Amino acid sequence: MRYYVLPLILLGTSGYAQADVPQVPTNPPYIVLSDNLDEPNGYGFCIDTTSRGLTDLAQTHTCKPADASRARDDRDNDTRFFYDPDTGQIASFAFDGVCLQALRAGQVTVFALLECNGHPRQTFVYDAVSSTVKMATETDMCITVSEETIPAGPWVKRDLVLQSCEDVDASLKQWSIVTE
Repeated sequence: MRYYVLPLILLGTSGYAQADVPQVPTNPPYIVLSDNLDEPNGYGFCIDTTSRGLTDLAQTHTCKPADASRARDDRDNDTRFFYDPDTGQIASFAFDGVCLQALRAGQVTVFALLECNGHPRQTFVYDAVSSTVKMATETDMCITVSEETIPAGPWVKRDLVLQSCEDVDASLKQWSIVTE
C-alpha cells in the first residue's frame, strides 16, 4: 500500500477559507477538515467510523490523540483514513479492505464503509488547489460536513454530507490529506 503526500493549501484569497488550522494529535494517515471550526480541543474533525471501531457508516469526529501501544486494527484507530490517488478510494487504515462509498437515495446521501471493490461511488478526486474531495462521477459534488456540531462523549462530531461544491462555504468542504 502506497501513501502520497498531498499539499494543504489555505489561501487568503476569494473562495478560500481562512482557517483556524487544527492541531491534529492523530498519527498519520488521516483526512481532516482544514478548518478546526468549533472543535473544542483544537484537534479538528477527521473522517471517522460512526460509533467506535468498524461500523457501516462514516462521519467526522474529533481527531483522536495518538497512542503508540494501539494495534493497527484497534477501534481507537477508526479516525485514520487514507486517500489513494491511483484508485481514487478513501480507505480505512485500521480495517483492511474497507472504503468510503456514497450511497444515494433521492436527495439523501450517506457515506458507508463497504468492501473496497472499485464501485464508481467509491471513487473520489482530491483537488489540491481547492482542497476539496469530489465524486469522480459527479465532479460538481463535494464531500462536506454538516453545519451542526454534535456532542459525542468527551468529543464532538459532524455528519459527512454530499453537496454541490458551489453551494457550501469553503470552511465546510476543504480537507487536508496527511500521509506517513
